[in-house]
Amino acid sequence: MMTAIHTPTMIDGYVRLSRDDNKRNYSSIENQKLIIQKYAEENNMIVRHIYEDDGISGYSFNRPQFQNMMANLSSIDVIVAKDLSRIGRHNAKVLLFLEEMEEQGKRVILIDDNYDSLYSDDDIIGIKTWDNERHVKNTSRKVKRIKKMEQENGTLKCAPPFGYTRHPLNKQIVLIDEEAAAILNLEKDLYLEGNGIRKIAEILSDRGVPTPTMLQMERFRALGLPYNRKVAYRWSYGMVKDTLFNDYHNGVLRTHKRERMTINGKDKKISKDHHYIFPDHHPKIFDDDTMRLLFEVKDSRHHNQYRGQRKHVNLFSGCLYCKDCGMKLTAINRPNRRKYYLCGTYNKKGKQFCQYAHLVTEETLMDALIRYLTLCRDSLTDIIQNFDLSTLKTPTYSADDSQQRLENELERIKTELKTLITQKVKELTANPGAADIINETYAALQTEKIERISATQKTLQNLTKELHIPTTAIKPNLQTPLDILNEVLEQKSLTRTDIEVLIEKIIVDKDGNVDIYLKHGLGNLAAYDMWKKCSSC
Repeated sequence: MMTAIHTPTMIDGYVRLSRDDNKRNYSSIENQKLIIQKYAEENNMIVRHIYEDDGISGYSFNRPQFQNMMANLSSIDVIVAKDLSRIGRHNAKVLLFLEEMEEQGKRVILIDDNYDSLYSDDDIIGIKTWDNERHVKNTSRKVKRIKKMEQENGTLKCAPPFGYTRHPLNKQIVLIDEEAAAILNLEKDLYLEGNGIRKIAEILSDRGVPTPTMLQMERFRALGLPYNRKVAYRWSYGMVKDTLFNDYHNGVLRTHKRERMTINGKDKKISKDHHYIFPDHHPKIFDDDTMRLLFEVKDSRHHNQYRGQRKHVNLFSGCLYCKDCGMKLTAINRPNRRKYYLCGTYNKKGKQFCQYAHLVTEETLMDALIRYLTLCRDSLTDIIQNFDLSTLKTPTYSADDSQQRLENELERIKTELKTLITQKVKELTANPGAADIINETYAALQTEKIERISATQKTLQNLTKELHIPTTAIKPNLQTPLDILNEVLEQKSLTRTDIEVLIEKIIVDKDGNVDIYLKHGLGNLAAYDMWKKCSSC
């Protein structure tokens, strides 16, 4: 009698370890691999591939190898991990993951949790995922509390800014970096001589003064160490501004300048009123009088003290592009001078980054646009007359993109809420005696999702109202795009809204000549070189 031979099952493993894990309680990456390999050997399985994310929090699902695994789902039948917390520590997202795998017919095995989706009767999976999330949140709260105490006491150790270094034996002591301090004093002298920040960047670059990252790289290499950070070989506007106007150089330590509101979220700037300030914390590169003079000169150079509402309406902002570097053009408003636009790279970083200013006046732009629109109307009346008016809707600073993003976010939160409720019902049905703890477990989660849904819906409603504000560009009584074009040309001038409706982009070359591209397919109706010939007549 022949014995049946069972074909081994092909599996893919997933392992993860992060800083929010207690290394004494959670196996290392290598141990997790061994656990998966041993499980496979005992159950007639072959490990085809193991996806590995090391040093990444389980609260975020934006992990490189996890995303790679999800992208390869079509070729994966079985996913094996040590336990639920390796998949992730975000309650709702883990439940969504398990539900998605079930819908796609993928088998999930979690060894230490005795979970196999093929045979699972685990009705308290939601409590386990909630407990995993609670762990990372508790860890986050503890870390934030410790950091806050260090900030309040002025004992938070971080890399000192350019101009300083830490004592090699006692990291609490901050010392002046004499080479960097000499560069700072050069910046200060150039600024007080009347040079602007952009001009100082040009002077430092032309003189071959090393940038902060160049200086770091030289020191790493002198010690035989690799330097993996990106190196800037020329000074920029931002470098000079950040290194020159930092009161750390006056011996002041500021902490609590940023705060992270959510786990793995972005840091948010904190107003200066809430900073913790420690004067005379370390040696001064700039004395009190020098620092005071720097800020007085800086304030005196800010002629425009206007704040809040926009003072100047820049008709062409956002649609002008430099032909050479591709950067948008910046509007320049000077008293008693015609408004003009020039390359943002040239304006901010100098000619070493973009050789020409690409300067063009608003008057020139308006005249060119009116004549080009007239050419389109006169040459292509029949085609324009039959255009679909429904395509001519006023865009408002990518509001459509914001609306789509909010709608996607709203749908995602609703799905998470639905999953939570479904799981709650399952657990209540299977464990009626544990109703109190199950209700308590899900109460806060449901409340959070409902509040987020409400807030997102409100934001979406406000944005929708903005998208439908009537404008002067499209008159209610006009019937065709040709009517709209005629109305604009009769005025001999275009409003900001008119330009948003009609203009895709305008490219400006080094001599101030422009290439105009219209929206809604109009840009392809008339060759631009035809307009240039007409304009020279």
